[in-house]
Amino acid sequence: MKDQLVHMRDKLNNINKRNRSIRLLKIYQKWSFDLSSIDTLEKKDDAESILKKVIELRTKGKITLLQPSIDNEKSMILSKKLTDLYRQIKAAEDETGVHDFYLGYPFLSGVLLDGTFIQAPLFLFPIRLEKDNTALQKWVIQLEEGGPQLNRTLFLALKKLHQLGFSEEIFEEAISVASSMNFTEILSFLEKHQLKVHYSPTGLTRLKEYKSSDIPEVANLTLLEHAVIGDFPQGGSAIVRDYDELIQLNESSSLALVGEMIDFKNNGSTDEGMLRNPLEEPNEQVDIKGDILNLLQTDGSQEEIIREARFQKGLVVHGPPGTGKSQVIVNLITDALHRKKKVLVVCQKRAALDVVYQRMSTLGLSDHIALVHDENMDRKQLYQKITTVLEHSELQFAEAVDELINVTSRVADQEQLLNTIAKALYEKQSFGYRLYELYGQSKPIMDSNQVITLQSISDHLTKDSLREMANDIFTYGEWYEQFGDKDYPLRDRKSFANFDIQKKLDTMEKLENLIHKAKTAIELIQTLNLEKFTPAYSWEVQNRLNKIYPELEGSQKRPLQGLRLFLWTKFTGKSIIAQVTDGVPFRGTSSVEWVQIKQRLKVIHDLGVVTKALADELIVLNSLIQKKDVVKLQERVSKGEIPVQEFILLLHHFQRNFDDLKLMDAFWDQTNSETRSVILALQEKECDSDQSLSAFWVDTFKNSAYVHWIDLIEAKYPDVKKISTNEFKRIRQSFAELLEEKREVSAKYLINELKNHVNFLQLNKGSSTKELKHQTGKKRMVWPLRKLVNHFTDNVLSDILPVWLASPDMVSSIFPLQEGMFDIVIFDEASQLTVESSMPSVYRGKQIIVAGDEKQLQPSNLFRAGYTDEEEDGEAKYEVDESVSLLNLAKRRFPEKILQWHYRSKYEELINFSNHAFYNGYVQIAPNVTPFKNPPAIVWKKVNGRWLNQSNEVEALEVVMQLKQTLIEQDHKSVGIITFNAKQQSKILDLIDKTVLEDEEFRVLYSEQMARDLDERLFVKNIENVQGDERDIIIFSIGYAKNEEGKVYNRFGSLNQKNGENRLNVAITRAKESIIVVSSIEPEDLNVANTSEPGPRLFKSYLKYARAVSGSHTEDIASVIREIHESVSTQTVQQSLQFDSPFEEQVYQQLRNLGYEVTTQVGMSGYRIDMAVVHPNDRSRYILGIECDGAMYHSSPSARERDVYRQRYLESRGWIIERIWSRNWWRNPVAEIERINERIKELSQKGRVE
Repeated sequence: MKDQLVHMRDKLNNINKRNRSIRLLKIYQKWSFDLSSIDTLEKKDDAESILKKVIELRTKGKITLLQPSIDNEKSMILSKKLTDLYRQIKAAEDETGVHDFYLGYPFLSGVLLDGTFIQAPLFLFPIRLEKDNTALQKWVIQLEEGGPQLNRTLFLALKKLHQLGFSEEIFEEAISVASSMNFTEILSFLEKHQLKVHYSPTGLTRLKEYKSSDIPEVANLTLLEHAVIGDFPQGGSAIVRDYDELIQLNESSSLALVGEMIDFKNNGSTDEGMLRNPLEEPNEQVDIKGDILNLLQTDGSQEEIIREARFQKGLVVHGPPGTGKSQVIVNLITDALHRKKKVLVVCQKRAALDVVYQRMSTLGLSDHIALVHDENMDRKQLYQKITTVLEHSELQFAEAVDELINVTSRVADQEQLLNTIAKALYEKQSFGYRLYELYGQSKPIMDSNQVITLQSISDHLTKDSLREMANDIFTYGEWYEQFGDKDYPLRDRKSFANFDIQKKLDTMEKLENLIHKAKTAIELIQTLNLEKFTPAYSWEVQNRLNKIYPELEGSQKRPLQGLRLFLWTKFTGKSIIAQVTDGVPFRGTSSVEWVQIKQRLKVIHDLGVVTKALADELIVLNSLIQKKDVVKLQERVSKGEIPVQEFILLLHHFQRNFDDLKLMDAFWDQTNSETRSVILALQEKECDSDQSLSAFWVDTFKNSAYVHWIDLIEAKYPDVKKISTNEFKRIRQSFAELLEEKREVSAKYLINELKNHVNFLQLNKGSSTKELKHQTGKKRMVWPLRKLVNHFTDNVLSDILPVWLASPDMVSSIFPLQEGMFDIVIFDEASQLTVESSMPSVYRGKQIIVAGDEKQLQPSNLFRAGYTDEEEDGEAKYEVDESVSLLNLAKRRFPEKILQWHYRSKYEELINFSNHAFYNGYVQIAPNVTPFKNPPAIVWKKVNGRWLNQSNEVEALEVVMQLKQTLIEQDHKSVGIITFNAKQQSKILDLIDKTVLEDEEFRVLYSEQMARDLDERLFVKNIENVQGDERDIIIFSIGYAKNEEGKVYNRFGSLNQKNGENRLNVAITRAKESIIVVSSIEPEDLNVANTSEPGPRLFKSYLKYARAVSGSHTEDIASVIREIHESVSTQTVQQSLQFDSPFEEQVYQQLRNLGYEVTTQVGMSGYRIDMAVVHPNDRSRYILGIECDGAMYHSSPSARERDVYRQRYLESRGWIIERIWSRNWWRNPVAEIERINERIKELSQKGRVE
């Protein structure tokens, strides 16, 4: 590990050898200004006079540096140099918070013992460069507090490279030497500290400039009377000093977290980074310490991070643009303070630290937070704060602890209830369904016809078996619809499953015989034509008729024939004859009537024979139909109701349907008893819909299962029934209110705890607090911040100020290198932090949280001390540092979490491109409540600019015009201007300055803008340094255009570098409300086919996207999104409807039936609203969003996110949301749709416009 530490230190040393505070080889226009150049003007003593005023520190007001005149070309050139210097210094201070702007005098020049050539100021006088905004437009310098100081960076280099030995006291001793500015005293001071220096008085001279090839290899150390105004960084060398200590410490220790991170291969898995098991919560009745303490509103992903941070030694937090990174950092801090932790927040970017501080201030916690951008500039304010805290530590909210316990308990109770209900709705049951799915898929409970009893099979029924049984029921239902009608002849047949071909043929033959006999019987009955002569009667008299049948037939003569006939008519057949003659007296066999009577008796005999045979033969149908049905047929035959048509139909359907009936019966025989019982129950239900019978059966069966399961789950979780009561609505509202109340009470509680701790210190460490108060209250001989921190860190300072915010340089400058001096170190914008600059801060922590975004800027040299803008050729050369970022290193060692909800941009169009191009649509973005906003969220302004000298003046003029128009029409909005190269940035700044002079109205508007807070005022930046910034309105100057030859050169500057696309991602995600794209080209003018990096291709895609949004071309927008994210499912007007459940489809259809225009699955990210109703009077916006408790609702892991955060988030984006619970729709869909309809009417009447 030592080699790695040495390597990182050497990388910093290489930077420091190019540091302007150690080796200023030339005057770099954007970083320095030679004071003696003033003497090129007519007055020769101006530089000396200015130097004297600064050195003597007697000037109370401002010192005039230059009064430019348009008639004096030299003064205008100097003014331009000062303008460039002023812009760069201001940008650096805005970016880092460090004000390293000094007048350096005199200079120490020569070669050190290690061969390093130095040329740097010995003393630094803190000043501020300003431009007088009067009509004179003169340049002035203002003396800053703190007085002159020794060039710390130079002397730390001398200590290391020139083997110079000195203690920290040298810097305090040097203050009086610098104040006298007596060269004899200066030389004596240097010699006292083993630094032999030559000096010859020369008066003020210009800095000698060197090229790399001209740097002397041997030269005595000499004191030279050069005076240079410029940026002389004082922080970087402190980190190098820390590395020297770390390398020594490594000999005897593992360096804690530093060792774990940089020696990862020799360390274990990320599981070893656990501080303790997250399941081991303290066992308290109401555990306010166990509950996270977030004082800012939060969301589910943030809460997950805060909880995880409690248990991990290290945690990586990915924060895509606008997802509330500063918000979660503040909540991490407050949660840490809640647990008596000391916190250090480290970030290179000033704006990020300022935002954290401002948010903590709004919570009333600023008294206990130290924000240090610059140890000299911020010292006075910090000391005043410490003094004030020690003087005013009275308790304000003594009752806050009891209040917090009370509200925490109530929150827990309601959260438990909501989670129980959510569990009931979403828990997957043993049978395979969730309750919300059952509500959504079952028929409304009012439709009782579609329910059968499933008690006998319920124990075995599952989702899979339901599907299998439903398939069987559907199959059987299709047959039953054809062959199950009560009038179908073969409905009650015996099973044909075992019929073979022979049996089929035999049965057909028997049916044909039956038909033949039936027809014969009918003919005989028709002959008699008397109702009383039924087959039953003929069977009754059959035996008696048999005795004389031969005589009746007359086919043969028998002995005694006449006698037998006479006797039969008188006795045996007398009653029969009486029936035949219908009671008319019989006059004997010789009478005329006998012939007719005989014929009838013969027919009665034959009818008995034929019908008896028919009735007997019906037994053959026992194999075809049920026995009871055969008996019924026999009874009909006996009554003379010969069923010949039935026999014909039987034969017809048997022939026609035999194969299907055989399959049906075989299917039934093979079906299990449970399915049979269901089918039998279904046969009792009458299909009262337009469905086919099979579909009706399946729906009824499934619905019965759903209702049965619903009953089971509701019995298991009775609280779920509260959804359908007013109580549930009150609980959800109350829960949201309680969370807000808890935040407010928590703030009071935390303030009380911090003040209580200060009181404790004053009682138990009174001498230390008194000494601290004495040192911070002094007016003279004030200790440097570094000394104060080192003296009191282990005593009381970190207890009074448990939270510190600083840059890596500042951390190393003011804090001792003490392992674990902070419980938690939080790194913000970690993608821009190099590993080597961060490790000393890591060492100072017991636990680290690394927050950043690998899709944003990597470490760069933009504001490094050795950066030289003269190396620029028009295309920005802000090289990405070869160092691995802290974020990338931390990813290899620690678990990762991501912030998911986007808060910055008010309109979906402003962030969609970034979300799909860089985050695969993972970021949750609220859909637009005004999808057809006019003007659109992105406005495309085409101009006819030209690309000349790496800039575009026409475009710059349009940008300034757009700026003025914006300031006039939307003066309350904040504005930022972003360019794609540095020269275009300078061109716009020059035009703004010119317009300020020439346009009174613009000057007033501009002054008002620049008087706003730093994070609200106008900025003009290029894409290299806008990370962390946000404004209401962003104006882009694309810059690129056709040149004088009419060609567009495909030079994309830093966009074409490795990770150049990250710069684009940062730039296009800065706007909160709108973007204006000023362009001289169309996207098609760019040829990106042969580019090796994705940056230029995404740049072209973004231009196409911006133009499409500006023109409200929905299909083109979707096309670009699909182009950059192939797997995305974009929702456009033409796409098909999408539903999560049948119940949602029913809601949609009912709303359509009421005449409303409804869009489903609204949104282009993973964050969708189930459906939205278009405003009846304004088709450009939605009047109501409707959320159901489907997949989106149940994807939320907590009650807070499901029932509070999601709704609050949507409402913050202008949505009015109504929720339809699946249980309520299941119970009474009519009432629910009426409620929604009334809500829409109410909103329409209000004419609400968000």
